[in-house]
Amino acid sequence: MKKLRICMVMLLLMLVTAACSRSMSSDEAADKGYVVYGQVDILNYEFFEEFLDKIASGEYAEVKFAKYTDEGDPIFHYLKYNNEDNTITYTYDSSQDENGKKEKVSTSCKTINIADGRYALADCDDIKIGERFNAKEKSE
Repeated sequence: MKKLRICMVMLLLMLVTAACSRSMSSDEAADKGYVVYGQVDILNYEFFEEFLDKIASGEYAEVKFAKYTDEGDPIFHYLKYNNEDNTITYTYDSSQDENGKKEKVSTSCKTINIADGRYALADCDDIKIGERFNAKEKSE
């Protein structure tokens, strides 16, 4: 009977620990409108394409990304294009990365470019922050 009680307590502790450290899954992120870079595929890539199209036509645009670490923790990237001053505000949010440096930082950038199948920000006020963003082109 004592062994059963110990097993029950340990099981309860594991469930509580798992519930407390729960971060947004890739499926949840996709359902919430994020472009999701998972281990195998890219979900909702069309949202990024729409963002790029709006920039090209001079319209206000926003897009959000969820990229996952090897451990499965999300790192969020937010891009907002302000058509009035022609800038892209980039926010990097690693607050749910259990094994990394938890931070949320932003910078302002002038352009987004593509080279060798990867999109990157350019002409950023804070170059180090701007370099954190990259998005590979989805292959058909």
